[in-house]
Amino acid sequence: MEWSKFKDNFHPSYWPKMQKWVESEDCDKLYAFLKERSRLGHKIAPDSRFTWRIFKELPLDEIKVILIGMDPYNKFIDGHSIADGISMSCSITSKLQPSISKFYEGIEKELYDGLNLSYNQNPDLLYLVKRGVFLGNSAYSVERNKPGSHISAWEPFQKYFLEEIVGYSGIPILFLGSEAAKLKKYVTPFTHTFFLKHPVSASYINDEWSTDGVFGKINRIIKENNNFDLQWLDTYED
Repeated sequence: MEWSKFKDNFHPSYWPKMQKWVESEDCDKLYAFLKERSRLGHKIAPDSRFTWRIFKELPLDEIKVILIGMDPYNKFIDGHSIADGISMSCSITSKLQPSISKFYEGIEKELYDGLNLSYNQNPDLLYLVKRGVFLGNSAYSVERNKPGSHISAWEPFQKYFLEEIVGYSGIPILFLGSEAAKLKKYVTPFTHTFFLKHPVSASYINDEWSTDGVFGKINRIIKENNNFDLQWLDTYED
């Protein structure tokens, strides 16, 4: 791998901490695994140009909260992956998936009690990333129709990300779903951590997704840490 080109996958703010991992044996093993699965004919999502997208879009020093969900969407439509490199976002098809619909509904109910009538259920969550929300996954790749297929391959990177890159930054972390929750063991002490069921779980039983007041708690931490009022919903007035 040409490391100089690989460096272009990340915003420059990550590189001082990311370089050690990129030059490690764990990185070599991950890329060997991905190349081998592709060689064997397995379709992998998202498209390779989007694998590290979240690290390109959101500078490290601008992260206000981290959400870690499941692996990327494993479905393809007309040969194109739904996944766009941002957790739950589906900008490529511009068609809302159950995860993102429940995500919006749960937040709106908690923070606005059903009274916010001017927000847009945007299939593209880049607007939220630009506000400082790191929307990551338990794994940053997955095979078509095989959820969880790359989780173990990505765990060494997740360990490095949480221990070495995020470390003692004080950034609150929300884990969505059981696979994401397994990564909590790598979070450094004194970090505010939260756990919720993944929004897609509510869609399976056609029920509301309960946020248990978590987003209000996170907002208070962000206000204390950054003196910033995070707006989770994409309103038409923005």
